[in-house]
Amino acid sequence: MKKGSVCLLLALGGAVVGAAVALLVTPQSGRELRGKIRTAFNEAQERVRHGHCGCEGDDCNCDD
Repeated sequence: MKKGSVCLLLALGGAVVGAAVALLVTPQSGRELRGKIRTAFNEAQERVRHGHCGCEGDDCNCDD
């Protein structure tokens, strides 16, 4: 791997770890935390699924 790739992967890994720590230490109930994680996961999944065409929501028909 090139140095640039390694640095990018380390930065992304650090961001993920930082976000996880922030979620775990914020004062909220387990139900609220699970809901936020579920929402973030679903939004990321939609961005990946429809990222190639730029549309959003249920009206997206770029897979047709």
